Amino acid sequence: MPKQIYDAIVIGTGAGGGMAIKTLCGAGLKVCALNSGRRLDPERDFRNHRMSWEMKYRGFGDPKTRMKDMPGFLDSEYNPGAWEHDIAYTTAPGTKWMWPRCSAVGGKTNFWGRSSARFGDVDFKAASLDGYDADWPVTYDEMAPYYTRVEKMIGVASTVQNRPSNPDGIYLPPFNFRCFDRILQKGCEKAGVPYLPDRIAQLTEAHEGHPACHYCGDCTFGCEVGAFFSSPWFLLPVAEASGNLELRTNAVVKNILVDANGQASGVAYIDRESRQEYEVQGRAVVVAASCIESARIMLNSKSRHWPTGIANSSGQLGRNLCDHLYATTARGYLPQLLGQPSFPDNVSANSIAWMPRWQNLKQAHEEKFIRGYSVYPDGGCSEFPSYHAQIEGFGSPFKREIKRRYPTPVSLTVQAPTLPSDKNFVDIDPEAKDSFGIPKARIHFQWGNNELQMFQHAKQISADVLHAAGGVLEYAADEPEMPGYSLHETGTCRMGNDATKFVTNRFGQTHDVANLYVCDASVFLNCTDKTTTLSILAFALRSSDRLVEQFRSGSL
Repeated sequence: MPKQIYDAIVIGTGAGGGMAIKTLCGAGLKVCALNSGRRLDPERDFRNHRMSWEMKYRGFGDPKTRMKDMPGFLDSEYNPGAWEHDIAYTTAPGTKWMWPRCSAVGGKTNFWGRSSARFGDVDFKAASLDGYDADWPVTYDEMAPYYTRVEKMIGVASTVQNRPSNPDGIYLPPFNFRCFDRILQKGCEKAGVPYLPDRIAQLTEAHEGHPACHYCGDCTFGCEVGAFFSSPWFLLPVAEASGNLELRTNAVVKNILVDANGQASGVAYIDRESRQEYEVQGRAVVVAASCIESARIMLNSKSRHWPTGIANSSGQLGRNLCDHLYATTARGYLPQLLGQPSFPDNVSANSIAWMPRWQNLKQAHEEKFIRGYSVYPDGGCSEFPSYHAQIEGFGSPFKREIKRRYPTPVSLTVQAPTLPSDKNFVDIDPEAKDSFGIPKARIHFQWGNNELQMFQHAKQISADVLHAAGGVLEYAADEPEMPGYSLHETGTCRMGNDATKFVTNRFGQTHDVANLYVCDASVFLNCTDKTTTLSILAFALRSSDRLVEQFRSGSL
C-alpha cells in the first residue's frame, strides 16, 4: 500500500505549532501533527480548585518521581505526566541550565504566564540604536497586522498606553488593580518608573466562544474552562473541525528525512509507548518543537546532503542561544495594609501589572548597559503565606501575625534579556542519548555582563520603588535564577537575509531547504524585555500564510 503523503507535517502543537496547524488546515491543506506526549483532559489533569491539603503529597508530587530543581508549578501533583521527565540534554563544563519541557498536547501554552506585549521597532532595530549584533529582517509595520489578528483571535486584556517602546494593540478591558498595585503605582510615580496594566492573554469578558476568567487563581496549573489562551482551547479545535488534521500523540521526533535533492520529505519518530520507529511523508515540514528541541531535531537530521544537520550550511544552527534573566529584585510588605481584611486578590496567579522597559531607549544613555528590561510586580493574598519565615514566634501569636500580614506582601521580579554571544549555543552531545536512543542536546551558556548589570540596576530601582511606596524591603536575590528558568529561550535558528549568516529567512523558511519552515522562538534574533509567546504566534501566522501562498502558487 502506498504511504499517504501529507501536504505538511508540523512538529509540535504549542504556540507556534498550534498556529501553523490552524492556519494550514484552515487553508485546506492536509496536515499531520506530531506531539511527543499525550492529550490532557482538563477535568482530570488540571487543578480544578483542589486545595493542596486534599492531595496525597500536599500538591508537591511524589518525591520519588518529581523532577529535581524544577519550580513546583512546573512539575506538581496537579499535572502528573504533563512535563517531560526523560532528560534530553547535557550541559558543557561551567554551564548551568534548567530545561522544563512540557510533552503534553499544547505544550507550555497550557500553563504559561500569559504576558503578551508586542515587540516594537525599538526591538527589531535595536542594533541600529546601540551598534550590537544585527537588526531583524522585519519592521514593526510589517508585523503589526499579524499582532492585531492574533490579539483578536486569542483576546488580550490591557489598556492603550502610548509608549513607543511598547506598541499598543487591540484589547479587552484590563484587570482591575488591587490595593497593593495602587500603592506601588504611587511609589513608581515618585521614582520615575512606569507602572501600567500588563498585556495579558486572559479574558476579562467572554470572547470568541470562550468564557471570562472566574478569578480562581489556578492558571499556572491549567485553566479547565479555557479562559486564557492555550493551543488546545483556541487553535487545535478549529483545525480538527476542518477535517484536515491528523494528530499523532506520543510521537517523539527523531529526525527530519530528506529526498535525493536534500529537501525535506518527511519525519521519523518513535512511539513513546511501543518504542517502535515510524516515518511519515510530507510535501513540507514545519518545526515548532521549541527553541532548543527544534535545534536538537535539526542538528540530529544528518545526511550526505547535510553532514552537520539539515539546513546548516551557514554553521549557525544551534548558535546564538539567548534567555531571560529572572530574579527577585525586591520582596517585602506594605505596612499600611496590615490588619486589612483578606480576600482572593491574586487574580491570575501572575502579575496583572508591569513596569515596562524605560531604560536605554536611545543609543546615548547614562547607564552602562544597552537595551533594557522590564519588572513584574506581584503581591496580595496568595494561597500560601511565603513570608512565614520572616515572622518570629509560634502558636496563636504566630498565627495572628500571619493573618495580620496576609494582605501586605509584595515582590518585584526582573525580566532582563541576554545579548547574543558566541559562547552561548546548543550542539549535540557526542556520547549521551536519551531513553529513546536519540542523541541529547548539549547546552553551553553563561550570563553576560550586560544582563548582570541590568540585574543590579533593577535591584536598586526596585528598592527605590518599594521605599517610595512606604514599604519594607526584606529580601533581594544575590544571584539570578538558573538559566532556562524563564522558558523564553530564543535564537538557535535565527532569521536574516544573508544565507551565510542566518538559518532562516524573514519568513522562517530555511535558506537551504525551501520546504522546511521553523515556527517558534528559535527564529528570533534575540530576547527583548517582553515575553515571547504573542510574538511566536504572530510570526508563526506570518510564516504559515507564506507557506499557504507557496502551495497555491505551485512553488512547493
